[in-house]
Parts: sequence; C-alpha cells; structure tokens
Amino acid sequence: MASNATNRRDQLRRQQEAAARQSRTTRIIGVAAGVLALVLIGVLVYAFVSQQPKGGETGGPGTTPLAAQIVPPNANADKDGLIVAQGAAGTPTVTMYLDYQCPNCRTFELGYGQMLDDEAKAGTWTLENKTMVFMDNNLQNTASTRAALAASCAATVDHYKEYSLEVYNNQALQEVRGSDGYSDQLLRETIPAKVGIAGDQLSTFQACYDGRATQDFVAAVDKAAYADGVTGTPSMAVNGKLLNLSLLKDTSPAGLKAFILANTGA
Repeated sequence: MASNATNRRDQLRRQQEAAARQSRTTRIIGVAAGVLALVLIGVLVYAFVSQQPKGGETGGPGTTPLAAQIVPPNANADKDGLIVAQGAAGTPTVTMYLDYQCPNCRTFELGYGQMLDDEAKAGTWTLENKTMVFMDNNLQNTASTRAALAASCAATVDHYKEYSLEVYNNQALQEVRGSDGYSDQLLRETIPAKVGIAGDQLSTFQACYDGRATQDFVAAVDKAAYADGVTGTPSMAVNGKLLNLSLLKDTSPAGLKAFILANTGA
C-alpha cells in the first residue's frame, strides 16, 4: 500500500513538473512572437518613412515613376553632349567638361563662360558641354546627377544656358562629404522661377525632372566624357583633342580665346 501511494505521488509530481515546463515554453514562444512582430512593424515603418520625400519636399527624382526617356533638343549629333551655342559652318567645336559640384568648374564658368558663349554666337566656334557626375562619389550624395538631370530638362524648354549658370550660382561654398548639395526644391522650383521657367514650361520641366526623363542621356554623356579621356574637371577639348590648360599663360578671357584658336589652326 505504501509503495502504491509513493508511486502515485511520484507520478503526480512528474505530471506537475511537465505542466510547468510546458507553461514556461508557451510563455517564451509568446514573448518571442511578440518581439518578432514589433521588429517587423518597425521594419515596415522604416521602409515607408524612408521612401517619403525629405525636408517637406513634394517632388523630385525618386518620388515619381520613371518617365519615358527623351534626348534634349540641343543635344549634339552623337547624343553625348549639349550644344550651348552653334558656331558658323566649318568652325571648330569647343567642348567643356564639367561637374556641377566641382568648385573649379564654377570658377571657370564665371570667368570664361560668357566669352565662350559670345564667341560661339559670333560664329567663332561651336560650344558644347559634357556634364559629368563623379563628384557624387567624392561627396557621397546625388547632387551632381540631379543637377545634370535638371539642366538637361531645362534644355527641353529652351532655358539651358541660364539654368546651368544659376546652378553654379547656388553651389555650396565648401565641399562637405555627405551633404545634400543641391536640394530638389532648389532645382525644381527656386532656380526655374529665377530664370523665367513658368506656366506650361514649368509643368514640362518639373515632369521631366521628377520622372528622370533624361536619366539615360545624362548617363550617356558621363560615359562619353570618360571615353574622351577626361580624368578631372574643368577640362576642355577642341575638335575632340583635350587641351592642357596648365599651359595657359594669359588667364584672361582674351588669353583663353587666343589659346583655343592657337590649338585649332584658326
């Protein structure tokens, strides 16, 4: 009798221990599932927030589906550069290589851009720009690409030259790695208003910019610049031959004009 009672007590104890273990396991699984659910919710919230426009912006590349790709009307024959001004038939082609985040490019444009443009309009040469975007990698942002997109979109509404100059006028005073560079608001609203892009032109420009409609063109121009042998900006070529600007002795606009002509045989 004592033996049977002892067996029943042992059996009851084992059953109670098993039930306790099962209860602990259930609680652990429940807590783990709750933590996993919170993690998944956090991931989904982060993904949603990260896709929203930053800084209160309501447009810009990445917030609108990719548009059908176009080539600006003032693209050169090879579709790897933009014609700033067309010279007389038979005159040389002067090509400027630039990056909108390059400080020396801004200095060069402010010092020589008007002369280069005026001479092209006077028939001395054809002036074209090839815009590069390597500074995005240097500064870890996308400002060079977005500025190049914006400038080429401005070309679709016949405001390329003045838009390009105004981008330079808004270049940061210092290069700061990881900075935003040019904001979408500046590129799609402020600069267009400054250079007179309004009404239907503004709608066309902003649709082009928001949908990255010239994205393939910008990439092709950047690729062509590297193929031309360009390793830094600003660089200049005459009829496809890169000039060594370090040989320029007279750094005035007239001096640069003479240097270019000396390298064309004109």
